[in-house]
Amino acid sequence: MADALPPTNNNNGDEEVFDEPPTFIDLNSAVEVKVDDAPAADDDDDDAMMDDDEMANDQNATTNNASADETTSNEQPPIIDQSKATFTSHTDAIYAITSHYDAQSNTLYIVSGGGDDRAYLHLMTTSNNNQAQTKTVPLAHPHTDSISCVALNTPYITNDVSGTIQPNQIAIGSYDGSIVLYSTTDGSLVHVFEGPTDVEWAKFHPKGGTVLLVGSIADGTIWMYHTPSKQCLQVFVGHEGGVTDGVFTPDGKAIVSCGQDGTVRVWAPKKGVCKHVFRLMDVTGGGGEEEGGGGGLTCLAVGGGQDGQLAICGGEDGNAYVVH
Repeated sequence: MADALPPTNNNNGDEEVFDEPPTFIDLNSAVEVKVDDAPAADDDDDDAMMDDDEMANDQNATTNNASADETTSNEQPPIIDQSKATFTSHTDAIYAITSHYDAQSNTLYIVSGGGDDRAYLHLMTTSNNNQAQTKTVPLAHPHTDSISCVALNTPYITNDVSGTIQPNQIAIGSYDGSIVLYSTTDGSLVHVFEGPTDVEWAKFHPKGGTVLLVGSIADGTIWMYHTPSKQCLQVFVGHEGGVTDGVFTPDGKAIVSCGQDGTVRVWAPKKGVCKHVFRLMDVTGGGGEEEGGGGGLTCLAVGGGQDGQLAICGGEDGNAYVVH
């Protein structure tokens, strides 16, 4: 071990003092160590040592983990059924439905029709403990195509001139061309009308509910029936394509219809003639998209404005049109 260095003076004249003497390596106690100069093993060699089974196991584990994560992320919380009642009669899509609540009997009447070629009358009442009691009556006529429209005359029934209250009835229209009347009381069949090739829509007259209006896509006609006498009163012809919707005006003195020809037409019910034509869309061909033309007008509602004579209809072009 070397002797400690003596203290020295720094530039300021102060004496530097070492707390401990510095130490140096003793060459006599040094040990020689041999170092391997061979290059380190490459990572690729480690991978090569892995056999095929191990690689397959690793890949399967990764795939299973990914699938588990995906399944977990796709899981949805359960849907809570908050409905008062559920009717499960239909075996295919429901295309038409309407309802009416009778406060006197505390009964909700629901009529539905669908792609299973069936129509049903559903009755629902609520007991004092707020429990719903339901009953379903199949409507008997054997349709051969989907039910396209349903209607109830109950909201429009009033005493006729003789003072007789007209019966509550259901109208069912189908793409097979059948127009069928049923009793709302028990679902019994009343009458089957002859009419157009197919039935797209059906509406009752707002004053009394004894006149039924239906329209056709296939032959572009509108038919009007008197339900007590079971007679056809008028057939309206003039649309240059299918009649997609129609309705009586609120006062019952006119009929308004729209069609694939892009027009809204106003008709006189008693005379059966067209009083006015609103040409709202330039539809080439007039027969709808299936026949090479445009889609035309699709739906209609009347009763707007202060006088109740505004009509609004929707078109395949994405526009809504208002006429008076």
